[in-house]
Parts: sequence; C-alpha cells; structure tokens
Amino acid sequence: MFRKSRRVLAFVAAGALAITLAACSASPDSSTEPEADSVEKVTIGFVGSLTGPLAASGINSLAGLKAGAEYAESLHEGLTVEIVERDTAGETTAAVAQTRELAQLGATAIFFTTEAFPAVQGVLNQVKIPGSTSGGIAAVLADTGDNRLYKYAFSTSAGNAGPTAVTPLIDHAAEFGDKIGVIDDASAFAVAQADLTVKLIAADYPDLEVVRASFPATSSDVTAQIGQLRDAGVDSVIAWPYGTPAVTLMTAFDKLGWYPPMSGTLGLGTPAIVEVTPAALAKTLAAGPMAKTFLNPAKEGSPEADLHAAFVTGYLKALDKDTFGPLDTVGANSFDWSVLIAQAVTDKGTTDGDTIKSYLTSGQPFVGVNGTYVFGPDKRIGIDADGLQMYSPTGPCSIDGFCTVVGG
Repeated sequence: MFRKSRRVLAFVAAGALAITLAACSASPDSSTEPEADSVEKVTIGFVGSLTGPLAASGINSLAGLKAGAEYAESLHEGLTVEIVERDTAGETTAAVAQTRELAQLGATAIFFTTEAFPAVQGVLNQVKIPGSTSGGIAAVLADTGDNRLYKYAFSTSAGNAGPTAVTPLIDHAAEFGDKIGVIDDASAFAVAQADLTVKLIAADYPDLEVVRASFPATSSDVTAQIGQLRDAGVDSVIAWPYGTPAVTLMTAFDKLGWYPPMSGTLGLGTPAIVEVTPAALAKTLAAGPMAKTFLNPAKEGSPEADLHAAFVTGYLKALDKDTFGPLDTVGANSFDWSVLIAQAVTDKGTTDGDTIKSYLTSGQPFVGVNGTYVFGPDKRIGIDADGLQMYSPTGPCSIDGFCTVVGG
C-alpha cells in the first residue's frame, strides 16, 4: 500500500524537477543543483486544546499529526519524525509560551488548533517557524503572507477558513430564500467567519439580506438570540459556533420549536452536537464544507485511494477506535502537514524554518489526503473551493472514511 501511496506527494515534484532539468540543459551557463544533505530527524510540534470544551478537535488533530509522522517515516528511509505535544487546555496565553518552548526544543514546524493559532503569530515571526492550523487562520487571514504581517502562517484545512469555507454555506442558505440569519458565539474564529459572511454577501449576493445575532461563548441559553432571528423572519440560518456553544445553539432551536434550514461548520457532526440536533432541523441541515475526498471515493487502487486508506488506517490506530465520523476528517489537515514538512525537509536537506517556508510557498503542488495543495508567498490556504463540498452532519460515515453528502 505504501509503495503506491508514497508517490502521491512526490509525483508533482518529479514533474517540476523534469521541467527544471530540461530548462537547465538548454542553457550553457546553467549548472545542476547540488544534492540535498540527508536529515535524520525532524521535530514537529503540536500546540492546542487536549482537555477542556474544545478538546475533541485537538485530540483528532494530534492523532492526525502522529499518523502523518508515521506515514512520512515510511516514505523517507532513515528519517525520524518526532511529534512533541503541548496542551493549552483552551488558554490562548498558554499557546504563546508553549510555542516559544517548542522553538527552543528545535521544532521545525508546529500545528495549532483553531483557538490557539491567532495569538501565536507574533511569536512565529520571531522564531521563524512555519505554523499550520485548520480554522485558526480565519482571524488573521488578511494579514498572512510574505508581503503582509504574519509570514509563517499556513492552513492545511479543507474548507475550515477563508472565503472557501463561507461561500458553500451561503449558497445552501440562499436556496431557501433571500433573508439570511447569521449567528456567532463571539469567539475569534466565529466572529471572523461571520464578518466574512456578511462581507461576501454584500459583494457577491446583492439580492440577499442579512440579519445578524451574536452570543457569548459561555452562554448557557441563547433562545433570545435565536428568537431575534426568528422574529426578523429569516428564511435560513448560517451558524458559526462549534463545540459547546454549538450544543447550546441546537438546544435553543428545540426550546423555541423553530427549525429553519441551516448551514454551519464541519464540527456540527460532532456526536455531542448531533445528539441534541432536533430531527426537524436535521432534514435541511448542511455542514462543512469538507474535502471532496471524504465524500467521493477515488478509483480503487489509485494513488489517491491508497493515500486515503493509509490516513484512515493510521489515524484510527492512533485513536484506538473503529468508527469514523465527520470531525475525524480534521485529522487529515494535520496528517498532511506532517507529510508536507517531512517532504520539505527531505528535499531541501535542512530543518531550517525559513528554508521550509520558502519551499512550501514556491507554488509547487502537493497532493495530500485532502486533495491538491498549492501555497504561494501570499496564498496560505492550500486547498481551493473546487475541492470542497457540503455534507450531512447527521448522516453516517463509513469505516473507510467516507461521509454523507447533503441530500444523499
């Protein structure tokens, strides 16, 4: 299985190398690039919530990172990929100190959970270490890139942040009418996504009207905010809370007996949220988007299918479980980060953070579990909208790692 899979992340690079060599041979003054030094060990850090109300996503991300490290070791003989983890317990101030600590320990790159990512950007600039996340880039996206403030920020997410994470939700909501409610839980991620939702609707959907509501993430009852949207006569709702605030949100709909069409984050498929999702709401509920690779199986025996299978097998092994759910797809974000960093270190022959950043932003495509990533100097979300699709959060996911499409 790995013999076929190991070619997936390398075949694009091989094509690029062939073009480069052809160009060099055509020039009498050109010379071949010296062979990269061999690196025996690379350390990848993890900073995020492994305990507390946001732990579910953190645990899945860490499992994906570890599974990716193991897979990367199978691709690169003689390379050890070490994962060093730190638990923020949801405290962003802890993330800052832990990032500095991992830098001192020699980490080449770090993966962060959503809530930890915005606060550490200044530190990443100082220590010059690339950092990736799922949805955490949403709050700082406008400031990320070589020509902007935060130069070491990346996202290996599949539809967890940025315009590609918002447009599919708007499209789903617009199917039910032209008055859309938007609600957030005042967290950095939710506010950033809600702000972007309003901005995109104003720019690209002139016939839609927005009614917005917000509640503190610590609220235990948000019926007043849901009632505000109901009384405004919205035709559908776009909800940006995840984790415990999303549980509170679903409970509020049931308390009011109001079940509008709704779209929301990938995390709506978390078991705790599904358990309290009203059946009447589930009928038109769409979540995501998620990578199409988790909704539409690749051809059996193809490199993409083998890579998908390698992720699911390694990820479930890391968690010691035998079921696969929607939130488990988040593990692919960190899995791909491990494999990308190992590939970069091997190709460049160094663990230097600046060199790795330059390699990642070269515009070279990388094929991962989530699809094809292309980063650039100021393009820091690697998966584009054409690789994403909405899913049904209350529908089943198979043990092979495929979930239910909306209406499927």
